[in-house]
Amino acid sequence: MSRYRTAIIACGNIARVHARAWQNVPGRPVEIGAIADTHPEALREFGDFFGVPESKRYTDYREMLDRERPDFVDVCSWHGQHAEMVIAAAARRPKAIICQKPMALSLGEAERMMIACERNGVKLLVAYQRPHHAVWLKARELIREGIIGKIVHIMVSDGTLLNTNSHNIRLALFLAGEPRVEWVMGAVERTTEVMERGFPAEDRTLGLAGLEGGATLLIQGGFRSPYRTGQGARVVGTEGLMELGVARPPDDQLRSDGAMWQPEGSSAKYNDEWGWARYLNATSGGWKEIEAPWHDCWVHQCQEAIDWVEGRISDPISSAAKAYAVQEVMMALYESARKRQRIDLPLKTRVNPLQLMIEQGDLKVEWPGAYELRARIVRGEGMTWDEVQG
Repeated sequence: MSRYRTAIIACGNIARVHARAWQNVPGRPVEIGAIADTHPEALREFGDFFGVPESKRYTDYREMLDRERPDFVDVCSWHGQHAEMVIAAAARRPKAIICQKPMALSLGEAERMMIACERNGVKLLVAYQRPHHAVWLKARELIREGIIGKIVHIMVSDGTLLNTNSHNIRLALFLAGEPRVEWVMGAVERTTEVMERGFPAEDRTLGLAGLEGGATLLIQGGFRSPYRTGQGARVVGTEGLMELGVARPPDDQLRSDGAMWQPEGSSAKYNDEWGWARYLNATSGGWKEIEAPWHDCWVHQCQEAIDWVEGRISDPISSAAKAYAVQEVMMALYESARKRQRIDLPLKTRVNPLQLMIEQGDLKVEWPGAYELRARIVRGEGMTWDEVQG
């Protein structure tokens, strides 16, 4: 019999990934005790697939939390609801909360989430799952052993800052040994009215961050990547190079979501993903692949949450403190673009500087007309996330 129960808030694609991970922790110590979603079809499909009794399905997540009093809470909603839902969950005092990335929309929201959890004795994790990839864990170990010497520069390149590139910033700090970020300098381009999950996003970003110890982190967003990363990084050391990325099985080899609505394809592409890494140094004889037995990185993250609750670890990879560091870098990049200067950390601005620039008319678009990057995954007649919510 399971020792713990988790309650999942929002039953979309990523919630399936969380549920599958809990169900595959060895010994199944955590059961899916209850679920909540405002969309009745999503609630039904998810509940049927994962075997959640109808009596444990709620359309009001606060009612679910009050009635069920779960040990764990998974916040699987979109960015704009993370702060509200984590703070509400923390007030009910579960043992731990796992919140989807990015942590929040602003540094102020992230700060309030951490305060709410601290004052209620709740452990908070943020689901930057990819550092839990087996090969990436091995890569960090090799870096610590000096296989490429001392890190001097890390380069990452992907899409929007809050979404895909937030993963890469988290990876860079993970590989570098969680250094303090001392300063950030950045630029933002927003020539269209692009939205990401109902919140203003950018067309391109370019940033440079200075890490304690002297290394720098280059962040590119919206550009064609000049190196083999996407989700991953290129690390330059004094004695060599390392590259990291991800790969997935072909679509026809992924596990099925059954009858659940899946416009993005099988949610298992995230569970079945693997990380790859290779390094080059004076003795490697060319690029050398790093190998480690595969495991589901989400399962590894869930096990970490359990180990933290049970006192076996004290500094988890996915702690909110580490996610807060990512949030600060992203907001400082926006703030640097707003103030047109280097930003020294800690960042004092608590609102989202990109939103502030837009509201103040500092980022006037050239091609008007709002459009939602994630419109294809909005249910029903709504073509924007705002319409669905409101």
